[in-house]
Amino acid sequence: MDYSQNQSQLSIDNSDQDFRILSLQELIEKNIEIEQQIESSSFGESLEAIDHIIQRADEIIKGQEDRRVHSTELVLDTELLSRNHKVVGKAIQYNTNITDRIVQNAINQLVFKENEEDWESVCALAVQFGNPHFTSDSMLPFIDVAPKEHIPKQRTQRKQKSQVEEKRPKKSDKLERKDEGSASVNNALRQIKHLYREANEPIPYFKLICNPNNFMETVQNALQVSFLVKENMIGIKNGSDDGLPLVYVVDNHKALADKDPSQAICSLDVSFCEKMINHYKIQEPMLKRLNDS
Repeated sequence: MDYSQNQSQLSIDNSDQDFRILSLQELIEKNIEIEQQIESSSFGESLEAIDHIIQRADEIIKGQEDRRVHSTELVLDTELLSRNHKVVGKAIQYNTNITDRIVQNAINQLVFKENEEDWESVCALAVQFGNPHFTSDSMLPFIDVAPKEHIPKQRTQRKQKSQVEEKRPKKSDKLERKDEGSASVNNALRQIKHLYREANEPIPYFKLICNPNNFMETVQNALQVSFLVKENMIGIKNGSDDGLPLVYVVDNHKALADKDPSQAICSLDVSFCEKMINHYKIQEPMLKRLNDS
């Protein structure tokens, strides 16, 4: 409820502000017309027209002294005040014989008396005809503010890193690790050769690598088989019956190395592995882990 009330109040304030801006623009246009008609109008008519503009401007801001002034409204109000001052001065110069020199001499006679300056006499005379002008608090910080001095930043010099003497471990045997990957691949090769000799025919590729109990073991088996194919220890070909790949052991892998290399790509996921497990009716994995074997 409070939010809707705030929104409605905000819309009302915006509409009032737009009305004041349009009214100030209309008064500025009337001021321009009065300035253009100074030569054809009398001094009294010009001052009366300017007085009407001032009264209209006072009516616009009447009861709105505590409002938050928009920047556009403040600029228009200031421009209107400046134009009224110029039009009055131009009307005085055109319709009377009073010049700037005459006004200057009058001020000098009023202020300078016996080598002393008395500006309070001018203030006392002006206060009788002056009215206070509302100024937004948001403009106060910009009064008599000196611009910030721009100080160029200096580049900081980079600190050179001190060269550290290279130190090697005294005992290198602690860094040695067993080549578990190579042993696992060799173990897979021994099992494939054994299965190939017992069956005396190529082994279905997906039957060989699929582990019905562990999908990650299936991925590891496929990786090991790919290493063996790359080293020309085994080969893969398409089956004649179902078109699925078959694995066979290469008798002379050195002669096969002279042939042009080829690449086989297949997508392997859990659903496809389950499909192959059902297709070949796999109960136990054909390839055993190194520890199990």
